[in-house]
Amino acid sequence: MILFRYLSREVFTAMAIIAFVVFVIASGSRLSRYLSDAATGALSGELIGWLLLYRLPGFLELILPVSFFLAIMLAHARLHVDNELQVLNSAGFGEGRLIRLTLVQSLFVMLLTSLIVFWLRPAAELGIQEVKASQKSMTEFDLLIPGRFQVLNSGSRVTFVQSLSEDQLLENIFMTERAVNDLSEDAKVVTMVAASGEARLDASGDRFLVLQDGRRYRSVSGGKAHQVIVFEEFGQRLQRDQYDIESAEVRERSLGALLQAPDRAAWAEIQWRLSLVLMIPILVLLAVPLGRVEPRDGRFSRVAPGVLLCFLYLVLLSGARSAVTEGRFPVMPGLFSVHLGFLILAVILLNAGEKSLNWFKTKRKR
Repeated sequence: MILFRYLSREVFTAMAIIAFVVFVIASGSRLSRYLSDAATGALSGELIGWLLLYRLPGFLELILPVSFFLAIMLAHARLHVDNELQVLNSAGFGEGRLIRLTLVQSLFVMLLTSLIVFWLRPAAELGIQEVKASQKSMTEFDLLIPGRFQVLNSGSRVTFVQSLSEDQLLENIFMTERAVNDLSEDAKVVTMVAASGEARLDASGDRFLVLQDGRRYRSVSGGKAHQVIVFEEFGQRLQRDQYDIESAEVRERSLGALLQAPDRAAWAEIQWRLSLVLMIPILVLLAVPLGRVEPRDGRFSRVAPGVLLCFLYLVLLSGARSAVTEGRFPVMPGLFSVHLGFLILAVILLNAGEKSLNWFKTKRKR
């Protein structure tokens, strides 16, 4: 029991550090994308926090197995480097018992991953759909940022507003839009400048941006036509936002709903969720032989090959998932064929001696 607590502390401490680093990198990349979209007005800044929160289970379902795999490699490699495993072997504690203890540790990670993939992530996907609906309900007026040029209306319109008062009154507005003439297919550019503007609802419930005290310039490429209109009020219908938030309907279904809809996409999703749990004990069996390092090699000598092997595992699972969904691979064995292949590889590595694993070593500079 003392040894189990010692190994568990080593493994889970390393796992927490690795998971935190990977999560910061992954969420930072996603956050930078959302901030960039919010800066251009394509995404409401109020939704960024909710999007990151709902993306969290999707990050963790992949981060937990990978970080646990790397933590086992590093913890076991330290036992080899510090010659602690040799002492344990002399006391009758062989690699078989070490594997059993590590598999017991994996039960906690499997339980946590199961909670995420079968409950938290489907609930989070529903949350993403709600955020998506909220974003779709917004108009260009809701996304305007004073003092900044913004590309709106799917990239065809550039808008600038100098200020926005507390009562939602716009001041000093500039808008230019490039469209296509339906008859001549010539490029048409419409530019409007106005002293002020505000959003209004008509009788049908549509929102309009009403510009006041301004001019409308209409021109066609090649100088074929040019028109200037001076107006006191000019109304323009506000389009609903077209920003696309990545989501998939099949991911938001519960396990029961997936079992009641036995189509290929549903079966692929079921197998994917099961795979993220089943891969954990297989990764344990892979990590133990990869953790066999010589003291002079250092505990990090096989981290790079281990990362590549884990990455290959996930890529093959993802590819098999797509193949099952698209009908290019049978539902059975489906994703389980990938697990079988890596299980066979793990058994081979476990039965291989230290010399047979030399090709996993990272060459050191001399």
